[in-house]
Amino acid sequence: MLLTERFGAVGLALLLEGMTSSTRLRLGLELAAAIPECCYIAALWWIRAALRELAFGTFHTPVLALALQRVGTLLALGAALALFAVPSLQRLAGSDPGYLIAYDIGSIALCVVGMTLAMLARVLERAGEVQSELDGMF
Repeated sequence: MLLTERFGAVGLALLLEGMTSSTRLRLGLELAAAIPECCYIAALWWIRAALRELAFGTFHTPVLALALQRVGTLLALGAALALFAVPSLQRLAGSDPGYLIAYDIGSIALCVVGMTLAMLARVLERAGEVQSELDGMF
């Protein structure tokens, strides 16, 4: 569905007009804008995988630590790409967005949230190790 929404108009233009310079530009712009979205979709995929494992009764601490690490990293990466890489890629595709860094407060907040989730994953991972040590003692 995301592909239809993101590339539907470009695909229709390719069918009707062929590969002209304007359709090439539109395709490049859409490809650049889709890169962070791929990271966000991958993060949702890892959330689904973690919830599936929890539903099957897997011990929750390692599953949550791994999910937080993956989701946090993907969210931070996607937001950082949206902030820094997408404007440069748009410029390479032939469009000048008018800025070098996309100052978007939503992407900045998402990047910080992603980094925080990744740090919390380390804390949870260490707590699981301590819990295992304590379980071994008693």
